[in-house]
Amino acid sequence: MKAVVTCMMLSFLVACAQTNQRAEYDEPNNRSDPNSPAMLNVRMGVAYFERQDYDLAIEKLKRAISIDPKLAIAHSALALVYSTMGAGHEAAQHYKASVKYAPNDPIILNNYGTFLCQQGDYKKALEYYRRTLANPFYKTPETVHENAGVCLMKDNLFDEAEKHFRAALAINAEMNVALYNMAIISAGKDEPLKARAFIQRLSRLQSLDERLLTVAYQVETKLGNRDEAHKYLSQLRKLQ
Repeated sequence: MKAVVTCMMLSFLVACAQTNQRAEYDEPNNRSDPNSPAMLNVRMGVAYFERQDYDLAIEKLKRAISIDPKLAIAHSALALVYSTMGAGHEAAQHYKASVKYAPNDPIILNNYGTFLCQQGDYKKALEYYRRTLANPFYKTPETVHENAGVCLMKDNLFDEAEKHFRAALAINAEMNVALYNMAIISAGKDEPLKARAFIQRLSRLQSLDERLLTVAYQVETKLGNRDEAHKYLSQLRKLQ
């Protein structure tokens, strides 16, 4: 498969999986010509998915798989459609197929890890994140570190989560999710100065939500900064 097509299609899948990586990775098992009937159906399926026409997306992606049963990108796309629809069983089947036919594709591994985390299978999700990070072709490991951190947070493993968030920020200092969760972790560990620093860094990138405004208010109150505390309280009231 030509790299440009692989990048385009997998970038779409990654974006919809709520990650931000944009790796160019030419998986040998995805051997179909980009203009083959199977790949044309994949592209149509993706287009229908973008329009939230899930029935037609499923139809086109299933047709792609019927033409080329080992086309990993088709299985991955179909898994994403089913996952979006809340059809976890069907999504799992196609994620497993995508991993089977492209066992070294870091984007597919990462997306499957994210799906497993959403399903509450945290331990297995971390295995797939580790496999992704072990891949030398993967160009944005910070995103996987961020995903792993979120999964560990859900499993209440905050110290391990912090390691992954710090690893993500060491690579890219503007990883929003990592900054957000580091503020939460720091506040929870009664480290208000660190929490403040993460909140300030995040606020330069995006607006703070209700949860983080509450944390920011508590942090500034603890530090005795009434003006800043009042500012955050005013912003919080506007959201309520």
